[in-house]
Amino acid sequence: MLSPMPSPIRLPPQISNLQQNSPYLDIHTNAPISPLRTRENTQHLRQTLPHSHPEPKRWESPGAWGARHINDSAPFTLWDEVNRKFHHPTREQSAWIRRKFGDGTLSHNGWLMRIETASPPQPIPFTLGAMPVLFVPPGGPFEEPIPSAPYPNPRLPNPCPGVRWPRMVNPTKSQRTAILEAISQLANVRAAIFLPFWTIFELEIGDGRSYPELSLPGTVGGRTALYHHQDIPFFKTMRSLTRPRIIQPSKASSLSPAVHDTANYLRRSALTPGCRVESGFEVPSPGSQPTTAATTCGVKIRNNGGEERLTVANHRFLSSKDIYHPQVNGGDLIGQVVDTRPELDVALVKLTPAASFSFTNTCYFQAEPPTRLLESAHIDQGSWSEIDGMSSGLFSMMNTGIIELRPIRPVGHPEIPFSQWDTRLVNLVFGNIEGFVSDGVCGAPIVDIESGGVAGFFHLSDGSFATSAVLDDLVAEGWGLV
Repeated sequence: MLSPMPSPIRLPPQISNLQQNSPYLDIHTNAPISPLRTRENTQHLRQTLPHSHPEPKRWESPGAWGARHINDSAPFTLWDEVNRKFHHPTREQSAWIRRKFGDGTLSHNGWLMRIETASPPQPIPFTLGAMPVLFVPPGGPFEEPIPSAPYPNPRLPNPCPGVRWPRMVNPTKSQRTAILEAISQLANVRAAIFLPFWTIFELEIGDGRSYPELSLPGTVGGRTALYHHQDIPFFKTMRSLTRPRIIQPSKASSLSPAVHDTANYLRRSALTPGCRVESGFEVPSPGSQPTTAATTCGVKIRNNGGEERLTVANHRFLSSKDIYHPQVNGGDLIGQVVDTRPELDVALVKLTPAASFSFTNTCYFQAEPPTRLLESAHIDQGSWSEIDGMSSGLFSMMNTGIIELRPIRPVGHPEIPFSQWDTRLVNLVFGNIEGFVSDGVCGAPIVDIESGGVAGFFHLSDGSFATSAVLDDLVAEGWGLV
């Protein structure tokens, strides 16, 4: 029996076109070469060969800093590979940028350029001279990831002078552990966020400790140290970088929260990463109606014992173990949750025989297809990834750092060693994933463009930055892609 052929496109065009309707993020309109695969006639889906790589390539060298987007036509590069830094545009380069993009304010923080313009270019480039770039409306918010607690003092000694790592590189696990051990002698830290040029330490609230102004070191481990001291985690306090006018008003009615890709790919082509999945009906509370939860499915994996499972977002399937595609009403039961990894927000689904036969990892709609699970040590700062969610279509992200997060422990239990803290990736989002869009993307694989490795599964985002658990534990358990 021949395996079913997957669809390289989403059948509802409003999903694939969502990003095109966001003028400050539109990489499609007027592109000389389409950034997407050819949109084949849907009646020929079964005859369409699966693509292992997008055509044409959307990136050059997307595995680290210095990557160049397909729409980046700058005749120069701002990346200095020898010294591992971006340089400011020269007078000639600045003149080229003005001619190309107008006279809006241009600024950059060392790793991200920002251009204010009332007329964003078509198509949008995600890099300019190989430097990541965001186009924003004039006067629009552009909030740097910089907390406001007045604690850092550059005159205080560095508590961890022996730990240093190259500029614009994520520190190793052992380096992050050493940093946490050092700063914990001075403050009660609940999380550490390692970004390209500075480290943010989130301090515990409600522990009875207070910190006077300028009382904590301004340098820790060779990096500038900043502090966040609020109930709300730091990234939840961030506003979106490009929130105003991100969606064309004329398109708003077609981009309502109800827009999901509800096509049944099990019946029409094949199940792949990125398809819509929905939980069975939750048991209602008195006086309420039964509800379901919908999100995006992940990848099919196999362990050393030969067991095969589908990954889905655990937090969307807490009340029902039944998994349907694309929805409960009129859809198909494709499996049941048989195991969970709550710390990773991953539930493992045993597929029905029909769904298991249909499912393939070889196609991920418009995104780079996944080829393996990727450990965090192999994810470079500045590397690019792609996601194709059932409510978002294709969008891109760039790794900007890594987080160490203290696991929640019951009162009275011993503290977990710093080496066993939870690790999260920090990615800057290049795409429209407003709140109602983001909810439906949870569980979608984050695929490293250069290697095809799955770096994690989409979890939380404020519209600008996204965080997700690393998959080191799954790899250590012996899981890999089918």
